[in-house]
Parts: sequence; structure tokens; C-alpha cells
Amino acid sequence: MPSNVLSTLLVAALAALVSTGKASPVGDASFAARDAPWGNLYVCTDANWSGNCDNIWFQSGQCVVFPGDFQNDISSIGPPKGWGCNAYVDYNCADDGLDFLYPGIYDLGDGNTNYNDRLNSFSCFALPGSGQE
Repeated sequence: MPSNVLSTLLVAALAALVSTGKASPVGDASFAARDAPWGNLYVCTDANWSGNCDNIWFQSGQCVVFPGDFQNDISSIGPPKGWGCNAYVDYNCADDGLDFLYPGIYDLGDGNTNYNDRLNSFSCFALPGSGQE
């Protein structure tokens, strides 16, 4: 009889633990990421929006590594209207970086920055009141 009592108590204790557990907030995060706005960053390998150029799509707040042909080879960079961006020397959107707004920077090698042909990742954010958020 004592083993039945212990079994019953153990099952009751486990049921109580399971029923009081909190739900995971994964749903909130996944909805927020899925609903975040999208934009594109225009980059060129030469100054004055020339050379090899492309639009690189991003989702707001996402760290994006530049495609191989643009790593350490960007001289013009610009986000769309209503966006602010940060571009970074490293591949993880951290540490040494450059902040910029629309229309962007047409010549990273003009002496005003130290980032010409050095950028490898970026993240962009919709500006408040821009209608992009």
C-alpha cells in the first residue's frame, strides 16, 4: 500500500508542476519578426553610385552580411526614404560601424569616413513617423 501512495503522490506532484508551467513566448517573437517591415539597401562598389551596384533586401532590425562581391568593396551606400541604417566592418553587426540615413553616402572614400571598402554587414530600422514601421 505505501508504494501506491507514493506513486499517487508522485503523479500528483508532476501534474501540478506541468499545469503551473508558463507558456513559451515564442509566438510573440515569431509574429514580430514575420510582421517587421522590409526594405532594400542600395550599394555600389564605386563612388557616386557607380561600378557594380545592387539592392540588398533586409527586414527591419535584421543583421545582414553583404554578398561576397560587396564585402570590403562598398564605396556608395544608401537606404530608402524613412530608414536609418548602421553598416559594420565585422560580419556580425557589432563594434566598429557607420550610421547613415536617406539618401545615404555617395562617396565613402571622400575623407569624411574611414569605411571605404571596409564594410561587411548592416542592419536598418524604420524611422518613427516614416510610415515604414
